[in-house]
Amino acid sequence: MKIIDFKKKGNIVRFYLGADDLKEWWGDDWNDRPYEYNAGQVCDEFVSGHKDVAFPFDWIVLEPRDGTLNSEWSKEDMIKRTIPCIIAVPPEVQGDSWDDESFAHWVGSDRVSKYYFGDKMEVVGVAADENRNLCLVREA
Repeated sequence: MKIIDFKKKGNIVRFYLGADDLKEWWGDDWNDRPYEYNAGQVCDEFVSGHKDVAFPFDWIVLEPRDGTLNSEWSKEDMIKRTIPCIIAVPPEVQGDSWDDESFAHWVGSDRVSKYYFGDKMEVVGVAADENRNLCLVREA
């Protein structure tokens, strides 16, 4: 499966996933800028699953809107892989600059984790077995 959209809350990101052979996907106003005020979520018909990723508390997790009042990006730009949808900055590369929590500050760095639309991602979830014990499950 591959990333086709996202939703970030603090250091938790829900990546919406589509089939690997999906060529086109979209949502309402995905060609409008800034995406954070215009774009809706990806249309349900394209979603095959999702994966929630919890980044460690001391990491900085950014999306293109972070550090600016109005980003210059659309979700269409993310489909084109012009920019990542999420950047995760580990503590060992963080500095003391006031600009450290700005997407623009980190987008050019090769020392951070970047997540792009179209990147492959395995789906792993949590379910209860017959004894009500929680266990990890993998969707094919």
